[in-house]
Amino acid sequence: MLLDLNEDEALVKGSLEQFTAGALRPRIKPFADRHEFPTELVKEFLALGFMGTAYDPAFGGGGLGTRGAAIVAETLARAEPGFAAIFLCNSAPMTVIARYGSDDLKAKWLEPLCRGDFIASFGVTEPSGGSDVASVKMRAVEDGDSFVLSGSKVFSTNAGTPLHGITTFVAVTDPALGAKGLSTFVVPVGTAGFRVGKASRKIGWRVADSVELFLDECRVPKANMVGNRGDGLKQILTTLSIGRILVAATGLGLARKAIDLAKVYGSGRKVGGTPIFQHQGLTFPLADALTKIHAAELMIRNAACLADADRPFRLETSMAKLFATEMASEVADIALQVHGGYGAFEEFDVSSLPGEARVLRILEGTSEIQRLVIARELTA
Repeated sequence: MLLDLNEDEALVKGSLEQFTAGALRPRIKPFADRHEFPTELVKEFLALGFMGTAYDPAFGGGGLGTRGAAIVAETLARAEPGFAAIFLCNSAPMTVIARYGSDDLKAKWLEPLCRGDFIASFGVTEPSGGSDVASVKMRAVEDGDSFVLSGSKVFSTNAGTPLHGITTFVAVTDPALGAKGLSTFVVPVGTAGFRVGKASRKIGWRVADSVELFLDECRVPKANMVGNRGDGLKQILTTLSIGRILVAATGLGLARKAIDLAKVYGSGRKVGGTPIFQHQGLTFPLADALTKIHAAELMIRNAACLADADRPFRLETSMAKLFATEMASEVADIALQVHGGYGAFEEFDVSSLPGEARVLRILEGTSEIQRLVIARELTA
């Protein structure tokens, strides 16, 4: 059946559940409360090799594709959505290198990322661009055996943390070609002219730092270009499509966390001497939530299978991302309502879930962008 896990997927899920139960759940809350990147916890996670789940075993990966990566994102999010964000935002630069990079580039950067030597960030969105990923202004000027990059990016998650090793940047190499004049580059941390802004507090992804990045005449060798010159937009769109599956999976895990919390709290709560779960006003919304969770899982698995089979998948990805993230917000709200007044207090884990869910409806293409993509099929 579509939802059956194969032996390798079941092993990954089981190992991850051991990590979340033994390390992540007991230790993550103080970091979330402080909006602090959990360096030591991330190191422990990296040492287990899960960052390479999706990628080619020839470069240290697990070979489980997008299906496997979605399992990782969902399982982490069921424990802490912000920790899943660290994983999925690391996956974007890994994906662009894995899909489009030369073997030399993969050996130099993808392999250590799979091993967990460091983490990476994605440099695409610019202050004036937002959802319009084609309106990149960062310039990359050819100069001998190098390109010199100048410009800035925003919302780059994982950058600026103690474990940050590289960022993949999309820049304009051929201005006269418009959207066909974009290219992607790997820029290591420490390169002259590479500066990282200060992380700010967010309503969600509290443990995953997101910052502005600045490149000031930052020189990188031509060998650091990912794939072909001018293929940047194609690379962005494909990478974002795969990222949307992982965002959807994060929403799925978050929704399951919300249901878990609602079930534990509601099963022991009485009002007027009557267990609150005897009231259909609470149980019917939870029944609807479980139904939508199941539908989201099917959509995510279908989109991931299409991506792994190299079949067209952007429409299915947009539908999965739209449905799962909107559903996550809805289920988080239902779970908070089950808690009543206590749901508004930070001592209760459910209080953070609406903010965590809200972020998912914005990144990797807003809900409105997903609807645009889906609607285009009507007139194609």
